[in-house]
Amino acid sequence: MLLHLGAGVGNIVLATPLLTALRELGFEVDIALAADYPETAELLRPWNAVRTVFANREIVPANNYQYVLPAIPPFYWPRFAHRFRKGNNLLPRPSDRLFYQNEQAFYLSFARTLGWDGPDPAVVLPIAPTQRADVTGCTLVLAPGCKTGEMAKKRWPYFPQLAEEFSDVFVVGTADDLCDGQGARFHFPAHVVNLTGRLSLRETAEVIASAGAFVGNDSGLSHIAVAVGTPTVMIFGPTSERVLGSFPANVHIVRRGLRCEPCWRDERFGACAGRIDCLAQITVDRVVCALADLGFRASERVFFADSEQPPETRCRGDLSQGSLRAD
Repeated sequence: MLLHLGAGVGNIVLATPLLTALRELGFEVDIALAADYPETAELLRPWNAVRTVFANREIVPANNYQYVLPAIPPFYWPRFAHRFRKGNNLLPRPSDRLFYQNEQAFYLSFARTLGWDGPDPAVVLPIAPTQRADVTGCTLVLAPGCKTGEMAKKRWPYFPQLAEEFSDVFVVGTADDLCDGQGARFHFPAHVVNLTGRLSLRETAEVIASAGAFVGNDSGLSHIAVAVGTPTVMIFGPTSERVLGSFPANVHIVRRGLRCEPCWRDERFGACAGRIDCLAQITVDRVVCALADLGFRASERVFFADSEQPPETRCRGDLSQGSLRAD
């Protein structure tokens, strides 16, 4: 089988339940990957669910396969549709509407067409923890960035303040990720280990897999953290988490819950004149509470020193479906 995947790191990670289902169905799967970041291919190697990953620009003869699955996201499909001609081995694409309702279900629909009738597999990546001795179960990894341009509006502005609350903190991502959604540079405390721009994507994933907890925005690195099983807090504002599909138990979704959010597909950023109030109003304490609910308490962390109440009584919010909403 030849499976075509594409777009961002998060899109590729959200397609991994399809790979699990295809393996259970007994298929040998080659992947033709059209990724925004070429290093994404290394997240899928080696893996018993995948035989070969063909990186960007490699031409793979489709007639060598029993089935060809064009699982390209709708927003990339116009770039690739001309490569696919009708044939006996080409599976039909599900509706674009399904992608924007439940991205994981969009990918899994290909397996359903081929006979998969089991429960939805979880997102997963074949990533083992790093051998770096300085990353332990007491380490909090922060990924303050996401894609640039308009996507940068998804960045929560208080990562440096969160880092002040814990003693063992690493920051990962690219050099651009050290800027907030308005372009101002983040200034982290001196004790924070800054790994931005120093690791490959695979090495970054290994660091995340080794950590005690992870906090990030709606970004590819956050989806990696979910897929490697690290306790993960994902912070959402203008975008919706519901269109991505289900999340496993190691995830807490934090969002403010304003009436105007999410606004990514409507009058984008109009209700707050571009201030992104939904992210600005999520406090550091809300994220600390989410980490505590996931069981992460750094050894030197002092919770709410001005209060005799334990953190559990201070973490108010909707805990249904693994989410916390700020008051």
